[in-house]
Amino acid sequence: MKKNIIFLFSFFLFVLVACDHDFMDTKPKTEITADDIWKESSLAEAYMFDIYFTFQDAGFTEELQASATDEALFTHGREFRETNAGAITDVNLGWFGKTQSGHQWARLYRNIRSCNDFIENIDNAEFDERYKIQLKGEAYFLRAYFFHRLTRAFGGIPLQLKVTQLTDDPESFLIPRSSYTDCIDHILSDLDEAADLLKDRTFANTQKGRATLAAVKALRVRVLTDAASDLHDEATATAKVPIFNSYPNKELLFYTKGSRAERWNAVKTAAKDLMDNPLGHAVPDFGGAGLSVEEKADAIWSFFLKDSPDHIFSRYFIDTKDESGTKMPLFNGPSGYHAWGGNTPIQDFVDAFAMEDGSKFDWNNPEHKAAPYKNREPRFYATVMYDGMQWIQRPSDYAVADPTGTIQTGYYQLDPASNDLYPGMDTRTGGGENWNATYTGYYLKKFINPAAGDHRNKINAVFPFIRLSEVYMNYIEACIELGELDEAKEYLNQMRESVGMPDVTTSDQTELRRIYQNERRLNFYFEEHRYWDVRRWMIAPSAPGLNSLTGIRVTAMLKSGVGKQERYAHDESRWNYTYDVVPVTQEGRKWENKCYFLPIHRDEINRNKNLIQNPGYGE
Repeated sequence: MKKNIIFLFSFFLFVLVACDHDFMDTKPKTEITADDIWKESSLAEAYMFDIYFTFQDAGFTEELQASATDEALFTHGREFRETNAGAITDVNLGWFGKTQSGHQWARLYRNIRSCNDFIENIDNAEFDERYKIQLKGEAYFLRAYFFHRLTRAFGGIPLQLKVTQLTDDPESFLIPRSSYTDCIDHILSDLDEAADLLKDRTFANTQKGRATLAAVKALRVRVLTDAASDLHDEATATAKVPIFNSYPNKELLFYTKGSRAERWNAVKTAAKDLMDNPLGHAVPDFGGAGLSVEEKADAIWSFFLKDSPDHIFSRYFIDTKDESGTKMPLFNGPSGYHAWGGNTPIQDFVDAFAMEDGSKFDWNNPEHKAAPYKNREPRFYATVMYDGMQWIQRPSDYAVADPTGTIQTGYYQLDPASNDLYPGMDTRTGGGENWNATYTGYYLKKFINPAAGDHRNKINAVFPFIRLSEVYMNYIEACIELGELDEAKEYLNQMRESVGMPDVTTSDQTELRRIYQNERRLNFYFEEHRYWDVRRWMIAPSAPGLNSLTGIRVTAMLKSGVGKQERYAHDESRWNYTYDVVPVTQEGRKWENKCYFLPIHRDEINRNKNLIQNPGYGE
């Protein structure tokens, strides 16, 4: 009987299905076709958000670009060792071969294809015209952004400007590299399109993290600044780098339009346009005038923990999602707080911070050497964790050893009868997670704000890809390169005043350029500027932190008459402290001139016979 019931039910179902003449034409309800995307604004928006997801981790991955520069050391080594030793090849791109680096060739071209898809199809979409305009503008902006990322890394690149299909002529996939000049011109053309389409999109009326007119204008300034810089000027670059001079395809590396003065004037014009009408954005004053060094430092540190009108294009992270950006305190906090100490400041960077009065820090100055963390400028205290710095209460299991919540990266005498030294909680031999501890003697403070006082908790965070402050700095750089030093100093001193630093008075162009480059280094620390700046300025061979690696050794010996101590707590009345710069041997840093550009991976060269390799690779 049971079998008969099943048979009758199956027959009845078959009859019902057979009566539906459209049954074979009905698509699964769980599938979305390419055509569907252009019928529903929500689907098109989801597609656009997928392109934005290229910025998935932004600059807040476990492995930060800062550790591929003279800003930091990645504690756990990995591919940074090849990158910083100049040992990258066309089969091993080091850290930049990773997807998370944000400059991976294949990933960027996949997203450029999606931008092309939008540009080709959005006009025929079946939803509100105003939203179609916004999405198309975003597609042009993002395509320009991705192309620019590629040109920064590789020079001239293939300009993929349409969606290819498997049915296309195979030769159409073999796009050669365009000249660097043509690439820059096309990026600027895309930005012109984006500016027109996004002319009504501002900070106030646009969802955070999406492109606005200000983002378009600010990216234009960055692109023009790159093109005007030494690395892309043939006469300058070939005089400094022999392999450039003998490279037969110089058009892939150098910008050929206009004189150098015309290029820098283009930067000035583009920057001033946004400075005069910042579209709701503003550079920060970090609490204004009249603050103590401590108050100014706290204002600067707090600024980078939240959104602000200075942010023009950013990636936002919320603590309810399991994303890398929510874990900055865990990734980079001190090991004595159950954190991983991943990307730690190196000594060369720490030494770049000035004294409180604006004078240069100098290890040859006995007063500086005796107390290197005293009387420094506010940005130092806002950016770097150093031995003896007051931080938060330690987790309960570590608070027994250190109830004071003070950073311990030194080695301390506890018994005057013994020269044995107690390793601090945040050292490689201390009582914290010492395998995660710093090699350099420092930890990162910028961007670090543990939720509920625990580095293991996720946080809300914002990574700034572009800030209005960068636009101002690019304007200052253009003025310096044009010899307009008074104007450069006017704006540079405004920026310095905001961080509690005295005015610059020099009238020497070379010295002003050096000061400006150091200001930029400190202002944009860990914001993915330094890697590109040292290249476009062509200062890498003379940058100490790219050719050697040092940290600090802090030693504290009990003062005469002080008895045995039960535990250590930073106290200058009981201990004499000495500070010695020491070599860090975890990486053998060495600059190689081929590293001004990344190599195109050999697999890409093999796929496309028309690709030409960059100088110094694959030979």
